[in-house]
Amino acid sequence: MELEMSETRELFDRQEIIDVMHSYCRFVDLNQPEKQVECFTLDAVADYYGGTELIGREAILEMLQKALSRFTATCHTLSNIEINFDGTDTANSVSYVQAWHRQPSGPEDDYEVRGQYHDNWERTEEGWRISYRKFLTMAATPPRPDAPGIGRIS
Repeated sequence: MELEMSETRELFDRQEIIDVMHSYCRFVDLNQPEKQVECFTLDAVADYYGGTELIGREAILEMLQKALSRFTATCHTLSNIEINFDGTDTANSVSYVQAWHRQPSGPEDDYEVRGQYHDNWERTEEGWRISYRKFLTMAATPPRPDAPGIGRIS
């Protein structure tokens, strides 16, 4: 079976998007928010907390620096990645994330969250980048009843 050029291109694009997703998680866990934010377009919009949209890399970086400074270690794991292409230069994806966070006070105060990243992607001169991200919480320990959920009734 011979692949068409567009099918081959889509395979490469899909892998590049997955690589950016993994880089994002790796940079979180390495506490490198200045590298993490490079996974976004310059004018990206991110909503991690439900209704509070951060616009642009600078705003996203400021939030990431503040958020990551609260933890002594983190571990982010992605799964169930689905990517759909809207055209040659745009795509959207849903991925599941499980994230563990160590508090300075020690393991008794560890925070874990499971959720979904809903992303829009754009091909840029830097490669594929996230142009819009919304994080939805599926579960958290301790619970976060104020966090935007995935719409299921518990």
